[in-house]
Amino acid sequence: MTETRQSSDAVVEATTLPELLARRAGDHPDRPWFRDTEGTAWTLGEFRARVLRLAAGLQGLGVGHGDRVAVVSANRPEYLEAWFAIAEIGAVFNPINAHFTTHEISFVVGDSGAKVVIGDASGVERVLADRSAFGAVEHVVSFDGAQGSEVTAFDDLRVDAEPTPVEIAGSDLASLVYTSGTTGRPKGAMLSHENYVVNAAQVGELLPLRHGDRAGLILPLFHANAQVATTMTSLMVGAEVLLWPPFSGRDFWKLVDEHRPTTFSSVPTILSALLHAPGADTADTSSLQYVVCGAAPLTRALLTRFEETFGLRVIEGYGLTESTCVSTVNPYWGPRKAGSIGMALRGQEIVITDDEGTVLPDGERGELRIKGANIMGGYWNRPDANAETLEDGWLRTGDVAYRDEDGFLYLVDRTKDMIIRGGENIYPREVEEAIAEHPAVKDVAVIGRPDAHRGEEVHAVVVLTEEVELSVLEAHTAERLASYKRPRTWDVITGDLPRTATGKTDKKALRAALADATETAGAR
Repeated sequence: MTETRQSSDAVVEATTLPELLARRAGDHPDRPWFRDTEGTAWTLGEFRARVLRLAAGLQGLGVGHGDRVAVVSANRPEYLEAWFAIAEIGAVFNPINAHFTTHEISFVVGDSGAKVVIGDASGVERVLADRSAFGAVEHVVSFDGAQGSEVTAFDDLRVDAEPTPVEIAGSDLASLVYTSGTTGRPKGAMLSHENYVVNAAQVGELLPLRHGDRAGLILPLFHANAQVATTMTSLMVGAEVLLWPPFSGRDFWKLVDEHRPTTFSSVPTILSALLHAPGADTADTSSLQYVVCGAAPLTRALLTRFEETFGLRVIEGYGLTESTCVSTVNPYWGPRKAGSIGMALRGQEIVITDDEGTVLPDGERGELRIKGANIMGGYWNRPDANAETLEDGWLRTGDVAYRDEDGFLYLVDRTKDMIIRGGENIYPREVEEAIAEHPAVKDVAVIGRPDAHRGEEVHAVVVLTEEVELSVLEAHTAERLASYKRPRTWDVITGDLPRTATGKTDKKALRAALADATETAGAR
C-alpha cells in the first residue's frame, strides 16, 4: 500500500538530524532506506544502528560536541554513515571536495580546525603526502582500511556500544560546507541542524517524492545538493536513496533499467551527456517520473531536447550553499515556465532589489535576495564576508534576476566572476593566484569560455616576463589546483591586460576579445 506524503508541517517532527533519523527509524525500522548498485542495502533501523556504533567510536577518538570532522572521499555507503554519526554526537560535518589537491585540502582543514579527517584511499593518500600541513589533525581515518601506522581503519570505529547522549539544539552548527568567493579562498558556510531539516521539508513539500519511491544519488556528497535535495529530502518523506556509481553516460541507462529509480538530481552537463549516451534512443525510462536539475543555468534548448527525447519532466531549481540548498523550484504540478528558475519555496522570501536594497517592481532587474530559516548562520571566521553577504537577515546572492507578473523568477547574470563548469563552481581569483605563483608570470586573468557541453570552461590570459612553454604552466597549475579548476585554454599576450578606469582588470573586454577570436579562429 502506498503511503500518502504529508505536507511539510506534518512531516517536520524534528529539529536536528539525529532526531529526524531516530524518529524515522523508530516509526519504520524495516522500511528500505539505502541501497547501492553493488548490492549493499539497509533499512532505516539497520542504518541507525550502524550510525550509533560509529558515533560511539568517534567519541572514543575524543570527538565531542562542536568538534569538526572533515570527510574527503568519493561517494560510497560509508560516507552517509560518517555524516550521520558525526551529527549524532553534536560534532560538525566538514565535507571537502574529493578532487582537491593536498594543498587545497590542507587549507580547508586548517581553516575549519578539523580534529579528524576521514577519507577514502585517495583522500587519505593526499593527506599523508604532506602530513606536516595537517599538524592540528589528531586522527586520520580511512574507509579502505589502515594505510600505515598513522591511519585508523574506519571499520575499527564500529564499537559494540551506543554513544554517550549529547544535547543538540536546532540552532547548533551541523556542517561547514566550503564554497569559494570572489576573494578566491574557500569560505565555510555555517549550516545548522535547523537549516537542513527546514530546507529538506520545503523541498519535500514541492517534489512528487514519497514512500516507495527511489531517488538516485548521483551528485557528490560534498555538495549541498546531494546532501539536501536527495538524501535529506528522501529521509524526510520516506523514500529510498539509491547510490549511483561515479557518473558514466556509457552505463547510465542500463543502470536505470536495472535499478528502477523514480528520480535523480542532476546538472545540465549530465542531461547533455545522457542525450548522447549509449542506449539513449532505446532507454526504458518508465520508472522515472521526473528529473531535478540545478547548480548551473539550464538552457531552454537543452531542457526541451531532453524532455522530448525521454518523455520526462525536468524540474529546474535554484539555490546556494548559503541558503542550505534549494530556494526556488519550477512547480511539478500546475503551470511552469521554461527558462525560469521557478518560484520561492514556502517559508522563504525572495526579493529583487537595487544596489541600495530597495525592492524593485516586477520586470525590473536587480540583485536576488533571500530570507528564511534555511539561510546560513554566516561564514566560519569571516566577519568581513558576512558583512557583505548577510544584511538584516537577508542573503545577498550577487545574482541578477527579475520576477514576472506571475511570480516566476529568471536569472539574468552573475555579478560575481564565478565560472560554472558542469555544475562545479570555479572562482577565477583562486585560479589566478595559483598561476601567478609561477615566476615567469607577470600578470594573469581567468574568465569563463562558453562551452556547449559543460556550460563553461576555464580560460586563462597571461602576460609573461620570459618565454615559457605552455606545458610548464600547465604542470605548475596541476600541482596547485584540482583538475576541474585548471584552464583548458590559454592566451599568452604581450603588453598589459586591459584595465578599467579604476585600475581593475577589464574582464568584459577580455570576454569580448575571446568571443571575437572564437568566431574567427577558435580559442587556442
